[in-house]
Amino acid sequence: MTKTTICSLIILGLSTVAVADDKKPAAAPPAAGAPDMTKMGPLSRKVTKEDKKGVDELFKAVEDSMKKQDVNAFADLIDYPVIMLSDDSKGEAKSFPASREQLIEMFKPMMSMPMPKDFKHKHTAHFLSDDLAVVIEENSGTMGKEKGKWKSMSVITLRDGKWKFKELAEAGWGDMKAPGPSTTAAKK
Repeated sequence: MTKTTICSLIILGLSTVAVADDKKPAAAPPAAGAPDMTKMGPLSRKVTKEDKKGVDELFKAVEDSMKKQDVNAFADLIDYPVIMLSDDSKGEAKSFPASREQLIEMFKPMMSMPMPKDFKHKHTAHFLSDDLAVVIEENSGTMGKEKGKWKSMSVITLRDGKWKFKELAEAGWGDMKAPGPSTTAAKK
């Protein structure tokens, strides 16, 4: 009898736990004045497809433009205005939105040089939504007489089915004078 009672209590206890696990707590309503995060914010834009192939195609197009030394082909890969972000020799962050003309002015000298033969690039995309991603890049190669490794970061957006750069970030360019204001409207 004692065994039967103990077994019955154990079964009753386990079934209560099982029933409790089946019931999901009701979602709490948003606090007064707070947005409903399922309709606005990161919970409203969940990643349903990590388009790694599309991101790889973007970086392949960058490499092709570098090999051809075609600054205009590179400029076509940008969602303007593009945010340029760096830091200076004092470690202070510097940024500005650049038009197509400003980007070409900045990149033309670098794109006029052949791509280093030992240049290597690896990128890892982190998708924030199906249309927005952050890409961490690892680069190495010889620049002039200096061989080195460095990291950079890009924010990319999906526009008309193609990934484009919305922000370019790399250390050490903050002491370079930013190009003058654009004289014509940026090409979209």
